[in-house]
Amino acid sequence: MSPNLITHTLNQLLLDVLHVVFYYIDIPDILRVRRVSRYLNKATRYRNVWVDAYHTAEFPRPPGPFLSQSVHDLENILITSFRVSQNLQRYCSGTAQRAVYIFKLREIRNTGINLHVNLIFGRFLLIASKEEIRCYDLNLDESDPNSGGSIIYRTTGRIMRSFHCVSAVDVEGRRFACAVLNEATQTTRRMSIYFLNVGKQSDITMDPVYRSPEYSTFDVQFVDLGPRVIVIQGRLGPNLDTDWRFIVLDVLTRTELLIPPLTHATWQAAEMPERRLVREGTLFKGISTSTHLVLARSFYTEAAGWSTFFQAFTLPTSHIRCSPPTSVPLSPSHHAVIPGINVRLFGSLLLHDAVLDASTQDVLIAIRIHTFESSRPRVSISQHGILRLSTTHATRGQEVGTIAFQLLGPFSHSQMLFVHPSFNGVGRLFYLSSDRVIAALEYGIYAGGGSNGDHEHGAKVVDYPSLLQFPTPRSLMDYDPYSGRICLRYAIGNNCTFEIFDFST
Repeated sequence: MSPNLITHTLNQLLLDVLHVVFYYIDIPDILRVRRVSRYLNKATRYRNVWVDAYHTAEFPRPPGPFLSQSVHDLENILITSFRVSQNLQRYCSGTAQRAVYIFKLREIRNTGINLHVNLIFGRFLLIASKEEIRCYDLNLDESDPNSGGSIIYRTTGRIMRSFHCVSAVDVEGRRFACAVLNEATQTTRRMSIYFLNVGKQSDITMDPVYRSPEYSTFDVQFVDLGPRVIVIQGRLGPNLDTDWRFIVLDVLTRTELLIPPLTHATWQAAEMPERRLVREGTLFKGISTSTHLVLARSFYTEAAGWSTFFQAFTLPTSHIRCSPPTSVPLSPSHHAVIPGINVRLFGSLLLHDAVLDASTQDVLIAIRIHTFESSRPRVSISQHGILRLSTTHATRGQEVGTIAFQLLGPFSHSQMLFVHPSFNGVGRLFYLSSDRVIAALEYGIYAGGGSNGDHEHGAKVVDYPSLLQFPTPRSLMDYDPYSGRICLRYAIGNNCTFEIFDFST
């Protein structure tokens, strides 16, 4: 059949028929069809075409699609994600030396000691020192006079002891970011949370959300940000049991969420066995989704080895921003003791949101854990699995749900520096297995509705232990898998150069 005849035939098809055809072809083919004729060009610009493409695409893409995203938004996201996936596949596993020269976007030279470096939204590079936070807009050309970076925060009478910047996607699809600053004088410390806003001129400003009381000592150790809630965990003193502190804040409504003390009564309510705690297991770890906050604490007994106590709290319904900020106490909704696992490195949540089992209304949350065999109690295996928060049932006069755990499989690398989850039912988890290697775990989590009529949940898992490896002496500082931008650091003494690469080109 001649090309002209094919074009003529396609132009005669109804839109509904064309959209069925588009469902079975990939992004490049949809874009090729667009160039054939005006009629086919118009046929590719309906929202349902790109919603279907979002669901069927076989490459990592950001969470979505959301009702707030326009046809233009969905199309741009998918095209960018496709290019990033293709380029990473082309230059993965030891060939990144070529990528250093092909995909380099720009260099930023910096002098001094940096506390932390973060890529925000794949566009802004934040460099924090003890005295200030400087922001660079990577979308600006280096010749632009505004590309040299601007100071968005400067300390006053204090020095910055630590800086954490985390970002997430809210339940409506909007990306947002929070900065956690721990500043100190000679005698006191204070922790502050800021909401990062992108201004009309594409600049970033810091909007204060929360400021802690003055402490004689306070060390921020872990920061997790879900679709609504930021969880800051730190220590007020040397005692891990009594000085451990949680600060939980709904950053979208400026509401502090109060966690009840986890006393011995809490442990007894969960029917925990007699235990002998070891120091590695005394820390609580917390993660959050759009609906729940989950805390975990591991313990060791001579009889049973390692186990973990999980406790979940249902988050209150989101409401309008409170002014002034208010405090809302949380009550436990689920708990369980799960043997054979340890959550010493629990801070890496795989999903920034949870899957809801349509058949049971159970909440499924993917986490990373360490498992222990009874015959080898001192040897851990880094793995991942699903926490199932089951529907509540009456026990001891209260409605309390249970938590179960399903093991999915091991990680190729036991050490993970941080993760960037991508979730929309099927996606890919990006993580750092060393300071130079980006690795990934592709997964698909499904809940209920199986073809055989059962309601089991499960996952498809594919491991990419070395997706992209950069040569020495560069160190991988941060990356954004959605935009395809990566930040490396090359240092000589106190002088360092930050190299930015863009794999979406």
